[in-house]
Amino acid sequence: MFSWSYVIEYFPKIIDKFPVTLQLVFIPFVVSFALGFGIALLRLKNIRAIDWLLKLYVSYVRCTPVITQMFIVYFGLPVLLQKFGIDAYDWRPEVFVYIAYSINISAFLSETIRASILAVPAGQMEAGFSVGMSSFQTMRGIIVPQALKISLPMLGNMFIGLFQATALAYMVNVVDMIGKARNLATMGGHLLEGYICCAMVFAVISLALEVLFRFVNRKLAFGHRYGIQRKAGA
Repeated sequence: MFSWSYVIEYFPKIIDKFPVTLQLVFIPFVVSFALGFGIALLRLKNIRAIDWLLKLYVSYVRCTPVITQMFIVYFGLPVLLQKFGIDAYDWRPEVFVYIAYSINISAFLSETIRASILAVPAGQMEAGFSVGMSSFQTMRGIIVPQALKISLPMLGNMFIGLFQATALAYMVNVVDMIGKARNLATMGGHLLEGYICCAMVFAVISLALEVLFRFVNRKLAFGHRYGIQRKAGA
């Protein structure tokens, strides 16, 4: 029978695993941002063979469920690495989740970043060349900052989506908040109470992140408009 007393009892035990969930978010997001940025730049080079391979990679990731990708990495990577004399069977399950989520998010991020770079007016690149900047300097100092502003709403949505997707990590034996809730249910038989605790944490953090990203986006948009107005007034 459902009891709020178990919700109160389980909550501190479940929230104790929140740092594990944070690691499952931040590590893959940082890795996937670097991968996604690299993929986006390579695709912008329009090298046919490389572009075809990257399109295939992105299409595979976007057309398969993340849980399937996680299982393939969890069960398949140790088999593959064993062929090269690397024993991955003793690795912590979190490592496989990091890899799976990095693969998944990098594909989506690459499309977002590529579209954002293409959305920057072509004249910006020409402006950089006109003052003696190299292609790298122009991309780093002019194009990328503007592209990041454009992509921020989508980056925020992906970050929140990744945070919520970490709820699947327990399926490969990661003891995060959901994993802890299941362990408590195994011992006490109150699974619903544990899931309610997890839902409360996910809801509060997701809403807080949404507010944060909206605030940052408004600030950046205001700064951009203010800069344009100052230039127009000058």
